[in-house]
Amino acid sequence: MNKLTKKRLNIKRKETFNKKLALQVVFSIILVAAVIVTKNINSDLSEKFIEAADEKMSASIELLEVRDTIVEGFSTAIKKLPFVGEEESKAVIGTLYRKYGLNKTDESSYYNHGIDIKADTQSVKAITEGKVVSLGNNENLSGYIVIQNEDMTLIYGKINEAFVKEGDNVSKGDVIGALDEENMILHIEVWEDGASINPTSLFDLTK
Repeated sequence: MNKLTKKRLNIKRKETFNKKLALQVVFSIILVAAVIVTKNINSDLSEKFIEAADEKMSASIELLEVRDTIVEGFSTAIKKLPFVGEEESKAVIGTLYRKYGLNKTDESSYYNHGIDIKADTQSVKAITEGKVVSLGNNENLSGYIVIQNEDMTLIYGKINEAFVKEGDNVSKGDVIGALDEENMILHIEVWEDGASINPTSLFDLTK
């Protein structure tokens, strides 16, 4: 197993663990709610249910070590969930950080030929199929991967580590790289016939 495959598996395992953590915490929250409701019922059945629920809840919470921070743990885990359902078609799960086109700050203005997404997940997925025609590093994009198909060219920037190499064919949804865990910003550009296109006009890229 090569280093790139190991890195990809490690990120996948981390995101899978976060998903399991979120599901465990959700289950514990449901048990808490059920106990609160059931305690208002004065019956032998309710007492037995409370005892069983308390035992199960204690075991789950002890295992996850989130007894005193269940709400905080749930919120954190949800933010780090891996791609599910419709999210599989997105490069990352995140929110718009810098828009396409003219961006102005207090000190300057510049034209953004793509968009920047503040990601909640470290892994980056291809949003279309295509062939890796270039990858490298420069001052503006940092690490980048260029994927081309018959219709367009896509540039993925701010890549900390690439999991593909030049000449590779990728499918939609393939993990092609990873962002820097300390600065999870993804830059995406779409080019067609020598002109940039607003990526959000073609793809649903943010949550």
